[in-house]
Amino acid sequence: MEAISRATLSALAGCDETRLSELERLGILRQRNGSYHSGDVSCLRVALALNDAGISLDTLAEGLSRKVFSLDFASQLMFEPVALTTRSLDRELQAENFDLPTLNRLRSATGLPQLSDDQAPREDDIELMQQLAACRRLGVSEEGLARVLRVFGQTTRRAVDTMRDLFRGEIEEQLLGSGLSHAEMLEIGARKRLALQRSGFRGLFLLQRRLLEEAVFNNVVARIQDAFRDEGHEIATGEAMPAVAFADLTGFTSLTDMIGDSKAAEQAAAFEAFAQKIALAAGGRVIKALGDGVMMLFPDAACGLEASLLMIEEQERHGLPPVRVGLATGQIVPRDGDIFGRTVNLAARISNVAQAAEVLACPATRTSALAMRPLSFSFSALKPVGLKGLREPVPLFSVHRAAAGDGGMPDPEGTG
Repeated sequence: MEAISRATLSALAGCDETRLSELERLGILRQRNGSYHSGDVSCLRVALALNDAGISLDTLAEGLSRKVFSLDFASQLMFEPVALTTRSLDRELQAENFDLPTLNRLRSATGLPQLSDDQAPREDDIELMQQLAACRRLGVSEEGLARVLRVFGQTTRRAVDTMRDLFRGEIEEQLLGSGLSHAEMLEIGARKRLALQRSGFRGLFLLQRRLLEEAVFNNVVARIQDAFRDEGHEIATGEAMPAVAFADLTGFTSLTDMIGDSKAAEQAAAFEAFAQKIALAAGGRVIKALGDGVMMLFPDAACGLEASLLMIEEQERHGLPPVRVGLATGQIVPRDGDIFGRTVNLAARISNVAQAAEVLACPATRTSALAMRPLSFSFSALKPVGLKGLREPVPLFSVHRAAAGDGGMPDPEGTG
């Protein structure tokens, strides 16, 4: 590791002279061969964090002397460690023609803490500001940046929390369960932490790059289609319209009372994984999880119905409570990785009136599915149902797989 001076250590870790001297006096931090090393920055930051969390420096020192724990692992906390910088935040803001209030508003959207003029920033604080400034020079508004950062913050937080929980459950808890002490667990876990971090970050990057490429290509194709339409050329779109499905577990509140919050959360996570697998196999995807439910998007009604019926048929085999699904077909408005519009609202309302182990669909879903796959599905008409937010009752159809010889064709009365 790179040798650094005491002053550099203090600056990079954000530790004042008084505190640093006390840590040295107690033996919590020690020089080696007359100097400190770059890895000591992380050790010092962990010690400061423990102290700020209410553990006195005397107690820390005692714990180290009794080998209750060690700070040796701290140099392996992150595979790309980030420290504070001696660079001036004010000077960097001026260089990028950025002001602190604007920067803090954008940071707030991500969930990051606010910065102040008298505070030493981290290296990644400076780089993030530079990236935001570059986006502004390209013409992106503050409102647009805030919207994107809000989504980035929420999704990234979920990703890193999942990575943390994986490490705790699969590595740390296993080591403790084998009889190792916490000190031994931290030491051995550190050897695996960096490798898992590299794999996790690389995996996130590869997935983001792949999904971004798909989104960019889709957007370019759509823009070119718009250009042709503006010139008077009609683009054939076919019969298919996207289908939106809301699926949730019935009786989840009662289940939570019976088995407890923790096991209920595991059940909800298992359902999300179950739904994702089935949606992908049918050509769709889960847009987002909704506690005990999911919202899914499919390229057409037939794909949506196929996935929905399979969920109903397979839920018991996967140890899940009965599932109910509501589908609607029509135009959607994609925005910030989510989808909006009347079709989305209608699908949500339909799912609310579905019974356990039932798939309900709107008339447009029935019409589209029968046009595409007339031999696959059977539809039973229900009386028009009043749905929240809609002025007129909506005719709905209970959907089943077509029986052999039935063909799934509607009868003259339109009852399926």
